[in-house]
Amino acid sequence: MQGSNSSYATETTDSAHTVILNQRTSAPGQDEPILFQQSCLGLTDDRTQVVLRRYFERYSPTTSNWVEYIHHVPIAEFTQWIMANGDLRIECSEDLPGSTLQSGIP
Repeated sequence: MQGSNSSYATETTDSAHTVILNQRTSAPGQDEPILFQQSCLGLTDDRTQVVLRRYFERYSPTTSNWVEYIHHVPIAEFTQWIMANGDLRIECSEDLPGSTLQSGIP
């Protein structure tokens, strides 16, 4: 479906640094529009921001409607949020001299 919106393919973040999180296509019925949805996570060209893109399109031979939501957040803020809100798991080698941590201790 990306072909019907030519700006979508050219304005996305660098494909080498983009991950498709979710992609769905559905065709409800023979005479009904095809529905396409895609979510991608990537980086800006200067690698300073994380970008979440959510693209939705309804396509039929006679018409095409689409909308794209683009969310940006600086990598420093994103990293701080993950450290403050994410689940922490610490792993280390048992062979480290002077190590007081053990594998599997959260």
